[in-house]
Amino acid sequence: MKTTWKERLALDPRVAKVLLSLLICVLLYPFFGKYIVYPTYVFNAIYITAQLTKGATYKSSMERIFGTILGGLTGVFFYFLLPDNHFLMIPIGATIAVLWGYLFVGKFTPVIAVITVMVLVGKGEGEPVLYINNRMIDTLIGLTIGFIIYALYPKKKTEMNQIFNHHAKACFAQIGAIRAKYANKENMHDDLMAAWKALQALKQERTKIVDDSSFVPKIEESEPMLSLIHDLEQMLQNMEVLYHHPEIDGEVQEVIAFHEQIFEKLYVKTEQKIQAI
Repeated sequence: MKTTWKERLALDPRVAKVLLSLLICVLLYPFFGKYIVYPTYVFNAIYITAQLTKGATYKSSMERIFGTILGGLTGVFFYFLLPDNHFLMIPIGATIAVLWGYLFVGKFTPVIAVITVMVLVGKGEGEPVLYINNRMIDTLIGLTIGFIIYALYPKKKTEMNQIFNHHAKACFAQIGAIRAKYANKENMHDDLMAAWKALQALKQERTKIVDDSSFVPKIEESEPMLSLIHDLEQMLQNMEVLYHHPEIDGEVQEVIAFHEQIFEKLYVKTEQKIQAI
């Protein structure tokens, strides 16, 4: 597919949102600068938490708020444990902060460890509680601006997204044809092979779209393209089981019924998604 100049010069919507949010921060700073102690953290809150979807952005934002509070409390605790030599508590504090991430969030959460260490190295200049309070306010300001822009920014589909949706519909249509052949007890070997190839091409297309983006901090499971591909792949796997186990006898009958039920449930769900794009 030939890339046009319009596509080359087009700005990724997520990047545009981040840049617009940062621009608002810069314009507001001369008027509200006295309330913003650490401007960097306002910016961090915007471009670190920006994700592919609104749900993922909300989740990332909650993790950052939670991490800021938990990291701050951890750092303050170890700071006052040895107020005259608080820097000696950095290894212990950092270790505890990493464990907090896995315990409460289920993964390594950098913001918890970073804030803990920053408090212990004296970033607050002898006032760790005040430092955490100011940082929390700046973080909330950044998140508020980011969410306002996300809500107001027009949602436009790029040409690549439209092509992906078109191919996703074609892939779903192939699965629909396989479904019809299964109901009529027709041979569907070639159709399954073709559908798997189409699904692989769809995966590669999604990868290209993601790689072409200049701002993709991480891919969440809630990403629409990934979610759609997952459902299509699951349906093909169910149909593979049904194709390779045609005999309905004893326990096999229960297996067949299970995969038929899962397939139909996913088919209805995916059909609604396809109709919505």
